[in-house]
Amino acid sequence: MLKLADDLNRRLEPQERFEQILSSAFRRFGKAVVDLSYANFYEGPGKPVLEALERAIADDRILALQYTPYGGRTVTRRLIATSLTEEYGLPFNYQHVILTPGATAALNMVFRTLFGPGEEVLLPTPCWHDYAVYLSNLGISIRTVPLAQNKHLDLEAIALATGPNTRGIVLSQPCCPTGVVYSKNELAELAKLLTEAEQRFQTAIYLVSDEVHRHIVWSGAEVYSPLLSYPRSLTIYSFGKALFIQGQRIGYVAVSPQMPEDRRLAKQLEQCERIMGYGAPTSLMQRAICDLIEYRPPLDLLARRQREARRKLKDSGFELCDGEATCFVYVKSPMADDFAFVERLAARGVLVLPSSVFLEAGHLRVSLTARGEAITRGVEAMGEVLQDARTSPSNREACER
Repeated sequence: MLKLADDLNRRLEPQERFEQILSSAFRRFGKAVVDLSYANFYEGPGKPVLEALERAIADDRILALQYTPYGGRTVTRRLIATSLTEEYGLPFNYQHVILTPGATAALNMVFRTLFGPGEEVLLPTPCWHDYAVYLSNLGISIRTVPLAQNKHLDLEAIALATGPNTRGIVLSQPCCPTGVVYSKNELAELAKLLTEAEQRFQTAIYLVSDEVHRHIVWSGAEVYSPLLSYPRSLTIYSFGKALFIQGQRIGYVAVSPQMPEDRRLAKQLEQCERIMGYGAPTSLMQRAICDLIEYRPPLDLLARRQREARRKLKDSGFELCDGEATCFVYVKSPMADDFAFVERLAARGVLVLPSSVFLEAGHLRVSLTARGEAITRGVEAMGEVLQDARTSPSNREACER
């Protein structure tokens, strides 16, 4: 029987509590449920993605679908390295790129390779929920650092949290769940802060930049990668996320070519892929993405949905985070207990994620990936629950707490 440590159970609890709400809603409402919780794109991938998958399946060359080296096919890695060089202006080569079955495997590989028990990693929060789960599972200490009120980096708080045991910081750019795009200036200040901490404590500090949403920028904002400011950085990417085929699990980790130990670390990541036993992506997806590395799905529909949903939520009286990317809207819960609001909304057949899942209480994450009419119904239901909370004496008391 699998026995989980108390800390790991505590990390899993919010997500599992929400899963119970989700299951109950689907049992009660069935197909009528409006699911604005998880980022499953109901319109599916674009035609170029489906055609690339078909070509990969139809490839009848000898060994087309057989084993590939640890780290991935050299051809695919070279194409990605070339694309990264063009996008970042840094001299990537194929050895800097380690292919993985999505971002989740990449994060586990990176955490296992970089950090050990007793060492500490900083997590600016709110953050993607499973960073803490993976780190806790490996016995790595976590120090959460709340973001500033506008959900940008609180550099002063990060500086105060950085100490002699600090070995890394993990952030997403653009940020999940808030949709905030961190600016060039604040990332440059973060790089300066980490460099000074390395010198002061005589230790290496790694910055893990989860960039799975860097091409889902509906506002047109420029996304600046931390790799351009801080040499000891790695980037995580998911083609599944970017191409709206999340279930196909294909992505990579890329080591900054400016890192002093870049080749050694890249080799260690390849070895970790073997040691883990589940870190290698399928040959099929490695071939398919060769045709899709430069493809960017149109974001016009997402942009319209973002602007319309944000307008309606504000008109209903919600306070919103000023996000510019991702398919999410990060909303302040009108009730201090975000789970309580989520449960009342689920009773109407509408699902959104409570921010407690993301290591911050008091907010909601709304995913705009359902069909248009479902999003409209969901946003309207959120407004109705907000008005109920404001007019009912018992609910009003809960809102004021």
